[in-house]
Amino acid sequence: MRAQAIDHAAMLPLYLAAATAAAALFTGRFAKAAAMIGLGTASAAAVWIGLGPDRAAFAVGEWHSYVADDAAMGAAALFAALAVLVAAVSGRRPGENWFLLTASAAGGIALAGARDLITLVVAVETLTLPLYVLVTRPGRDGAEAGTTFLIASVTSSATALMGAALLYAATGTVHLEGLAAALGDAHAGLAAAGTALLLAGLAFKLAAAPLHAWAPLVLERAPLPIATYLASASKLGGAVAIVWVVAFGLRGTASAGIVVAVLAVASIAVGNLGALVQRRTVPLLAWSGIAHAGYALAPLAVIATAAGREHAGAAASAAFAYAVFFVLLEAGVFAALTAVRAEDGGAVADLAGLWKAAPLPASVFLFAVVGLAGLPPALAGTVAKVAVLEVLASSAVWLAVVVAAGAVVGLAYYLPLARAVLTGRSGAVPRRYAVALTIAALALVAVSLAPQLVLDFTSVSR
Repeated sequence: MRAQAIDHAAMLPLYLAAATAAAALFTGRFAKAAAMIGLGTASAAAVWIGLGPDRAAFAVGEWHSYVADDAAMGAAALFAALAVLVAAVSGRRPGENWFLLTASAAGGIALAGARDLITLVVAVETLTLPLYVLVTRPGRDGAEAGTTFLIASVTSSATALMGAALLYAATGTVHLEGLAAALGDAHAGLAAAGTALLLAGLAFKLAAAPLHAWAPLVLERAPLPIATYLASASKLGGAVAIVWVVAFGLRGTASAGIVVAVLAVASIAVGNLGALVQRRTVPLLAWSGIAHAGYALAPLAVIATAAGREHAGAAASAAFAYAVFFVLLEAGVFAALTAVRAEDGGAVADLAGLWKAAPLPASVFLFAVVGLAGLPPALAGTVAKVAVLEVLASSAVWLAVVVAAGAVVGLAYYLPLARAVLTGRSGAVPRRYAVALTIAALALVAVSLAPQLVLDFTSVSR
């Protein structure tokens, strides 16, 4: 790994995203184009850096605050790409909106490389703060969504900060690698309390149960393009933060394993049960997303066990890979829904006959829903679940059974979604965002035909 006090090459994607955010404030009616071009360039830069040797910056001894390895740059590229997709399926908005979106993406890019608690928490907040404004739209429902998201986010931030403070008090360091080295000799009660609070605060961002209540309401009442961002990039941020903290800082810590296991099982149960009773599309996807948060967290629960420590790298990689596959599929579903039901997503019954009325968005929607169900030909979802089950089968069979059972229950609400699109008759459906949906479709097909590309970029090295 190449380490420098400040490695400007490692931070190039972050520089580009920050410059794009500034440009969006001053380019007037060209702000949307500037945001898409700038973030697209940042995404390409992250891929280019990820293909090269690992880099690190801001070194303190043998520890670093920012790392640009394959996993970090893969996440950075995805944050920027998701923001570009959201911009592509959004209508005309003031330049301030594009500034907020690009600033949020910059926070995601910073989070991708974060390797100390201060950088990580600040990056998570930079990712989240612009969304307080973006989720709010005119009317009572929009105000309620914005207020709910604000309260949930502030609460989660305070909880995570308290956890980080307790871990610092217990270990004397904020670097994740330093935590891993010092926790063995730290005060057990203080470390356990800090671990629980930090993970609970980050679980809010992922909408993992029992810290999930904000997600269905906010996703349903936010503008649908912003709901797309919340369901994909924002959740990716929560997943990345938890994977980094557990894999690099809390590995081998029993309290971390217990907390993550509880979050995973609760999310799978609550998310599936909530989705089963939904009749509107966006709430159904929001509740199912809670279940997927549980699937992503499940591999991390085994890192604290004796058997799991031997497979810690594989467990962290499986969790990260699942999160990436999930947000790609979720972004595809929401983007397709935005193209045909931009107002509120509608009810499941409103999708009847979409296949005949609007073949392109229907194809993207179907492919992504089948992938979320874990079925071929959308092999992205299948590979993600297999990666998780493979890790769990070697060290936590009971958790593998929970994940498998949850996936089976998921068929009960995903298959009716697919059936609604394929059957029935539909009225006139607007046809929008054809270029964006075509690119999204090609991306989903690519990761299904060559999932190893994602698995390579999501390999978490220790």
